[in-house]
Amino acid sequence: MSIDQQPQLGDRARNRLVMLAALVAAAALGAAAFAVFARGSGADKGGSGDQQHSQSPDAFSLPPAQGTTEPTVLPSAKSVKDGVPVGYPRTLNGAISAAAHFYDIIDAFNPVAAEKQYRVTAEPGKEKQLGDDALRFSMALRNSAGLSLVGESDAGNYYTLHSRAYRIDSASKDRVRVWILTDTELSARGVADSDTTVQTADLVWAAGDWKFTSLDEKGSEPDPVVPDSAQAVNAGWRTLAYAK
Repeated sequence: MSIDQQPQLGDRARNRLVMLAALVAAAALGAAAFAVFARGSGADKGGSGDQQHSQSPDAFSLPPAQGTTEPTVLPSAKSVKDGVPVGYPRTLNGAISAAAHFYDIIDAFNPVAAEKQYRVTAEPGKEKQLGDDALRFSMALRNSAGLSLVGESDAGNYYTLHSRAYRIDSASKDRVRVWILTDTELSARGVADSDTTVQTADLVWAAGDWKFTSLDEKGSEPDPVVPDSAQAVNAGWRTLAYAK
């Protein structure tokens, strides 16, 4: 769907999309955006997770370095705002749940939807920054799949994540950096492919909830492994589940 075909966009929104689309370099930014939303499978390199036990005194109680297939049951959100679950407890599991739930619902193949979703979950004062970043990343992701920069997800074109496990990089009562291991499926023009990927969530406690503070994934991160496998356990991944 082209920009002019977007049924609910006003002139200002359409013009902003055109301006942002002009910023997207097809090769370089497309590859960079795909790296943000999807990391291909490979051997675990450990990342900076080995530092997780050298935390400040106010850090949460961190899980053991050894992984497990025994699920960590994560708390549910209190409510939903514009399709995004919100309202998590100020606990480590609350932060993990905020990240995992968000990746499960993010519509990364729909730039307009992704922008709105990241605005909802952005740290106060960063709503425009994260919304604009999400818009550009989503357009570049579509471009890397050979699609038009702007369009909607449908039966033949979609990008979905399913959170399976987590690892904590660092955590305190106000800030958490967590890696989420996800089953990922990308379909372009009806041709689907699946993989296991790693998402990096930098969260801060603000306005009574866990909020994303950035889309820029800085620093090292572990490579993906098959969820619930012996390799995943040895690499420190902990299976997650949601409270019912």
